[in-house]
Amino acid sequence: MKSKVAIVRCAAYEPALLDRSLAEAVELAPLPELRGASVLVKPNLLNASAPERAVTTRPELLAAFLRLLKARGAGRLTVGDSPGFHPQEAAGRRSGLREAAEAEGAAWVDFAEARELEYPEGRRVKRFSLAAALGEADLLVTLPKLKTHGLLRYTGAIKNLFGLVPGLGKSAYHLRFPDPGDFGAMLVDLALAARPAYALMDAVIAMEGRGPNNGRPRQVGLVLGSPDPLALDWAAASLIGYDPAGIAYLAEAAARCAAAGGPWIGGAADIEYPGLAPEGASPGRFELVGAAAGSADIFAAMLPGFAHRVVRNLASPRPFFDRRRCTACGACVRICPPGALELAAGADGRRRVAIDRGKCIRCYCCDEICPSDAIHLARRPW
Repeated sequence: MKSKVAIVRCAAYEPALLDRSLAEAVELAPLPELRGASVLVKPNLLNASAPERAVTTRPELLAAFLRLLKARGAGRLTVGDSPGFHPQEAAGRRSGLREAAEAEGAAWVDFAEARELEYPEGRRVKRFSLAAALGEADLLVTLPKLKTHGLLRYTGAIKNLFGLVPGLGKSAYHLRFPDPGDFGAMLVDLALAARPAYALMDAVIAMEGRGPNNGRPRQVGLVLGSPDPLALDWAAASLIGYDPAGIAYLAEAAARCAAAGGPWIGGAADIEYPGLAPEGASPGRFELVGAAAGSADIFAAMLPGFAHRVVRNLASPRPFFDRRRCTACGACVRICPPGALELAAGADGRRRVAIDRGKCIRCYCCDEICPSDAIHLARRPW
């Protein structure tokens, strides 16, 4: 099926610029019918980071989108997410997203309560436990930040939906699907089950390098919109320099949709760009997450189970801890899915993070949430 992706310039987070750019985006790639509909808006609220770090969706963009939804006749508006580690309340306040939502008349909803969502067609998961707020809304909108990602290489509209899983329930999925390919296939199941009605991406200032938490802010000056989250992700990955077909979970989603005739694109040929095209909107050289781990997975997948795990563990980067930066806060210990980390006293009596490399599944959750940028991913110590 054909899908439109609007790529629109927006140089800054000034309200007038955002209002104009978002209005153009939804004209080029239209929203669904909104009159009277209750809408759940799901921004990227990875953790309790200040907006200028480019970890979370900017509050100014959220506010502008809520204004647009109200102008188009939407009914009840709700906003929420479940951060990977920090409490939702703290993350919402620190990021400015809660204040922005409430200032525009939207309800800030707690994602702690979960309900079961059946998805019989799932390849990896046929039943998800997701935020109850999803079932209370007529429409879901995913509002991601354009960022690189240590495990999946790229994160956008589809990956943002993982935040529908309440709290540390996310760790269980990492433990259940330690292989990036399997984890990505689970994300595709989740996205197809949740079926967002629209995706709007904050790419005014993106994150390059060691995303999704410890990379660098990068001015891109764009917003992207589409009723097709896969098409939006394909376009966004392209414009920063990835081959989307080499992003495993995007390729899997496209293959599934091609075979089933939808609901999203089956590949690049199915995307229409009524405004800018990725090649005309590229920010230039963008620091991407390397393909080494992904290449190792492709080779390892050809081997039997035990050999697969051995090759992948040898070839994939491992987390190493910088004792000069580590504050022994324990965040990584608490989030680690297989329990491979612990705080232990060193010879000098100071607490340090110790890692059981036999248990480590290379999910990089520790690096994703480390507030001190104290973790380095490499094949050997640096």
